[in-house]
Amino acid sequence: MAYASVIVPFILAGTGMALVFAPAANAVLSAVRRHETGQASGTNNAIRELGGAFGIAVLAAVFSHMGGYANPVQFVAGLQPAVLVGSGVLALGAIAALFVPGIAAQRAQTAERARGSAPEEAGAAA
Repeated sequence: MAYASVIVPFILAGTGMALVFAPAANAVLSAVRRHETGQASGTNNAIRELGGAFGIAVLAAVFSHMGGYANPVQFVAGLQPAVLVGSGVLALGAIAALFVPGIAAQRAQTAERARGSAPEEAGAAA
């Protein structure tokens, strides 16, 4: 395979990561109080790194169980199920992301917490 044929997929992968990691970190940090941001950031980074390590390990295990590097046929036989497993995990992540509350709502809630009262407490006091 020529290097030129993988440039566009690499650009798409890099763009996709940029569009996922920054908003995910923003969602995590906007969901906690100001004094908890260090812990939330550290936890978010640790989970991301752990997920990457386990992801590589699981996909490599699937690849080696189903195929190998001995010849092109074995390589494709291992690569196809590994890609399907990876795609399945990504699909589950996308579905889970649908249940994450909106960032704007999280910011409003965080601002209320910073002022010392949650929105429902403010409504009850009024």
